[in-house]
Amino acid sequence: MTVLVLMRHGRTGFNAEGRLQGSLDVPLGDEGRADARAAAQALAREYGIPDRIVCSPLLRAADTAAELSAVTGVPAKPDARLTQRSYGAWEGLTWDEVRARWPEGYERRMRGLDPDIEGWGGAAEVAERVAEGLIAACEGARMAVVVSHGSAIMLGSLALLGLDVHSQVLGKLPHAHWNVLEGGPGRWSMVRYGHSAASSLAERLPEAD
Repeated sequence: MTVLVLMRHGRTGFNAEGRLQGSLDVPLGDEGRADARAAAQALAREYGIPDRIVCSPLLRAADTAAELSAVTGVPAKPDARLTQRSYGAWEGLTWDEVRARWPEGYERRMRGLDPDIEGWGGAAEVAERVAEGLIAACEGARMAVVVSHGSAIMLGSLALLGLDVHSQVLGKLPHAHWNVLEGGPGRWSMVRYGHSAASSLAERLPEAD
């Protein structure tokens, strides 16, 4: 059995402004780097040293993974299959700008469907790509940590769990939070959802009298 930890990168300046990043290579902000460092320390305390750390090659994910490497001594290996989906013509815009210019596409996206815009990374295609990267990260590993992006993690997880890739059942994973899957090829289950440095610490604090 493999323990697969799926961690979302820390916040960027674009995240703070509510701008869509997609395939744009935006670095972590100071807050995001601090959150990534805290998450890395919490993961190491809780799970120990992973056999493998794999990340999206985009800066925000690679920099987040670097914080975990600094704590564990395990180098992070980039895998392009784990990169974020492309948001096409929407990249760099705020959701308000998207809604004003593409109202129908915006509504489809809010329902978990693919909008009909140039350059959009379709859910089925992205889910298959990311799932391949996740499976590769787990090969021969007792524990693997993957640092990626919100949509990529959601879509890859849905594919591994055998769920509809357009489903919104998993919700949105916050920045510098992680999910945990256990299992192996064709038999994955999610055992933790939306954990963070704060929740990890809270589980270790003694109960008040």
